[in-house]
Amino acid sequence: MKRVVMLALIFWVIPVNSQETNPTPQEAVCIIGSHSIYNEKSLVQMEKIAALLESKNFKVHRFYDPNNEWEAIKKAALNAALFIYRGHGTHLGIDGGFGGIVIDKFISGEKISKELTFNLNPLVIFVSACGGAGSSAGDDHDIGVDEAKTRVLGSALPFLLAGAQGYYANNYGDGAHIFLQQWLEQKNLETCYTNSMYSWCTVQAHEPVEDERIASSFKIAVSSSPDNAVRTLTTTTNGISSTQKIVREFSYSIAYLGNPELTFDQTLKKANLVAKH
Repeated sequence: MKRVVMLALIFWVIPVNSQETNPTPQEAVCIIGSHSIYNEKSLVQMEKIAALLESKNFKVHRFYDPNNEWEAIKKAALNAALFIYRGHGTHLGIDGGFGGIVIDKFISGEKISKELTFNLNPLVIFVSACGGAGSSAGDDHDIGVDEAKTRVLGSALPFLLAGAQGYYANNYGDGAHIFLQQWLEQKNLETCYTNSMYSWCTVQAHEPVEDERIASSFKIAVSSSPDNAVRTLTTTTNGISSTQKIVREFSYSIAYLGNPELTFDQTLKKANLVAKH
């Protein structure tokens, strides 16, 4: 009888100790889009992010060009608390402007909103994606705050309609990595956004989102920075290329849209759709 009791205690204790020392990892999706001339730079940036997440007990699903098929991404996103994309922005938004991603194929905002399913309440992060934070590489002038907000909304909306509760975009090299360091310390989205500002950045708008498809508690914020660099813009019309020198004066490179009180722990909870179709 004593031997039976001893064995029962052993088998009961082992699973409990195992649970304490090996917690279930959170999940993140990290994507590098296709058709980029910055593949090496993208890889370095995304691997730095992935290493940070793995050090915090994340299981990272990597979808780096050319291995970035949409069907595989959808499957991995089901239980993701973070969805991170570095790649081209595209004019396939739900409202016709910016929105969507470029992976093995062009994925429209409409397709994202209808096909992507989140079981949790993830935060979506765009890293150096045209239009994602406002500015685009092809801008030949200062687009202004209103256009920047429109582009941020277009980029974020498909994911919010799919169930994400927050969206953050940063066009600076290590900006997203710096943001994530604070995000993983349980600071809320608004605080992480504010703390991710560089000294040369100015918040130009921080206000409720006026869109009936999105929860009234959500806010949008965009920031600007001086942009006096002279760029060469090349355009081709009817097979004839021409170049012009441009100075944009301001660029818009850091933004967020979502629940300002959202924290990392809240993204791990079971999905609660707050954006409305």
